[in-house]
Amino acid sequence: MAATAEQIRATIDAYVAAFTNGDKDGYLSLFAPDGTVEDPVGSEVCRGPAEIAGFWDGVRNMTPTIELRLVGTPRVAGGGAAFAMQALPELGDAKMVVDIIDVMAFDDEGRITSLRAYWDMAEMRPYDG
Repeated sequence: MAATAEQIRATIDAYVAAFTNGDKDGYLSLFAPDGTVEDPVGSEVCRGPAEIAGFWDGVRNMTPTIELRLVGTPRVAGGGAAFAMQALPELGDAKMVVDIIDVMAFDDEGRITSLRAYWDMAEMRPYDG
């Protein structure tokens, strides 16, 4: 039986919370064993727990503090979801922001099988909020 919309939304909420709180183990637990991350789209695809952990480490080496904020309500259909969010990293003494669209697919248990993040570093700007 396919994951329910409620399971998918709960996974998205847990994804945002784990990433924001620096919870690597919690983040990794959200992925299916054969899950993939392509972040941003066009970059090398990370496959499986070891490569996804490497992705996490690479992001955290650039900025130890990064907040994710959902913008609006995730759209869930057919075992997948698309949603807008903002990433707010601290780079040096500056807080920055970039707009992102994430597209995810989920297995029957609500774990992420594919994450594709649409964003461009050229669109990062100082956060003025």
